[in-house]
Amino acid sequence: MRILILGPQGSGKGTQAKRIAALHDVPHVATGDILRSAIAQGSDLGKRVEPILERGDLVPDDLMVDLIRERLADEHGFVLDGFPRTVPQAEALNAMLEEIEKPLDIVLLLNVSDVVALERLLDRRAEEGRADDAPEVILNRLRLYHGLTEPVVERYRLDGMLLAVDGEQTVDEVFSAVQDALGKVVGVRLQPDPDSDPETVKSA
Repeated sequence: MRILILGPQGSGKGTQAKRIAALHDVPHVATGDILRSAIAQGSDLGKRVEPILERGDLVPDDLMVDLIRERLADEHGFVLDGFPRTVPQAEALNAMLEEIEKPLDIVLLLNVSDVVALERLLDRRAEEGRADDAPEVILNRLRLYHGLTEPVVERYRLDGMLLAVDGEQTVDEVFSAVQDALGKVVGVRLQPDPDSDPETVKSA
């Protein structure tokens, strides 16, 4: 199973990707986590990308492509979030998948408004203290999403691969809707997360 999850910062991509990956035993490829780990380790990659992330800007396309290339070939598939963020990145992703003859099964879009995204990210900043969740950085990231990533969303929509989910629901409600979407496209409906409250799980 090869799944791509798109959506603005604060849409819950990482949360949903982790749940899908854990329940279906599929590797979770989260570029944001990879980059933050590199920064924490003080690696050359981390030193290069740290100022970029602190500004809320996008990491150069060529660097991002090199970052995920090997991870896409895993025989178990992947749940990918945080990439692609630009049309050139999307084109590079398609080329890499064509090369290994492992196309995407589905592209999920988690829709949330800028207001909801901002509220969630500010709450996360209060809880985790992440520098890239500063208000001015959040606004820049949302601006870049609308300008650079929404064309990627539209491309997948025109290709007939995109399924949109209301990301403003509760985490469990979003996950239930994601399960339904996967069932329609790839014939697999994941079981509910055992840690979630079954009373709150419902389809969108």
